[in-house]
Amino acid sequence: MKATKSIRILMLAAFTILTTLSASADDLTSQSRAALQQLVAQNPAAAKCKSKALAVLVFPDVMKAGFIIGAQGGQGILFTHGRPNGRYRTVAASYGLQAGVQKYGYALFLMNKIMRD
Repeated sequence: MKATKSIRILMLAAFTILTTLSASADDLTSQSRAALQQLVAQNPAAAKCKSKALAVLVFPDVMKAGFIIGAQGGQGILFTHGRPNGRYRTVAASYGLQAGVQKYGYALFLMNKIMRD
């Protein structure tokens, strides 16, 4: 019973951390642009993808925390032709053998236009 209570407390703490870490739109755009520039400068394959991409969705700071049960979340900006074109959020949950906190960023290069009927 104590283990279940501890897990619930840790999950609540992780959820609180993930939901309170939000940036203003201008800060998030600046952070996303800087993260994309750093990625392109350090990785020639990313630079090539960026030059061919229709849009790039950048999440500069994604926070993951957990103990047995985990949660992750972050906010990002969609750049279309180098201009900010939307604000997005990523959220996920997981379970299994895990413990700790991790911070990372990632970029999604959108290469094709989606056609809907």
